Amino acid sequence: MAFIKIRKNRAYHSRFQLKWRRRREGKTDYYSRKRLICQDKRKYNSPKYRIVVRITKKNIICQFVQSLLEGDHIISSGYSGKIGQKTEFFCGPTAFQIAYFCGVYLANNILAKKSFENLETSKNTKNFSKSVFAILDIGLARATTGHRVFAVMKGALDGGISVPYNEKRFPGYNLKEGFDPENFINRALGLHVRHYVTKLKEEDEEKYRIEFGGRINKSSNKKYSKLPSEIKSVQTQIDRIMLKNYKECYENIKKN
Repeated sequence: MAFIKIRKNRAYHSRFQLKWRRRREGKTDYYSRKRLICQDKRKYNSPKYRIVVRITKKNIICQFVQSLLEGDHIISSGYSGKIGQKTEFFCGPTAFQIAYFCGVYLANNILAKKSFENLETSKNTKNFSKSVFAILDIGLARATTGHRVFAVMKGALDGGISVPYNEKRFPGYNLKEGFDPENFINRALGLHVRHYVTKLKEEDEEKYRIEFGGRINKSSNKKYSKLPSEIKSVQTQIDRIMLKNYKECYENIKKN
């Protein structure tokens, strides 16, 4: 077959349709965005919320977003870089543990805002844990099993926001055995990292100081000794969630 050269002449350029800027930059998938934003006409002006999760090299950005005609309106947000500075995690700011923590933190902020709005409008107090419904927006990230994007979703789900989900995407899932809660608890609480830290401290103290020297100095510093009330409340809530959902498994892990 003969090679046919496409001539970019006047006729070609007159028919050429330029794609939107964020599509050209490879930032937005408008095919999926259209389906995430579009609301049914019969629902009138009822808001459609999204939990937007974006993972960078040094940060996990979690945002609770409502899309309006003017653009996306961010109601609340949580950044793993800021949260990681206030806590004493031995893992980096983009780890699975902090991703789960960010999800619970975001859910707490949203439910607190919603309950405050309800108190202002009416005297009757309601439990908003079932009424707040959101859809997960992962952007261009690949939906693979054990992805940190789903750690944020699980945190928000356990925090009280109802999100449609499937256990197949959580870590520790096998086709034969199904969902393994023990593996998930280890990842969500960062217990596998703690075991590695204690083992490294016993075997090679020099390597331990090189790898975790910054975290050791941070924990000894008086500035970080007192945790903020928001972070403390999230940590206690995570313990309650684990006892409620995975009581037997969580107690066995604590004993070991």
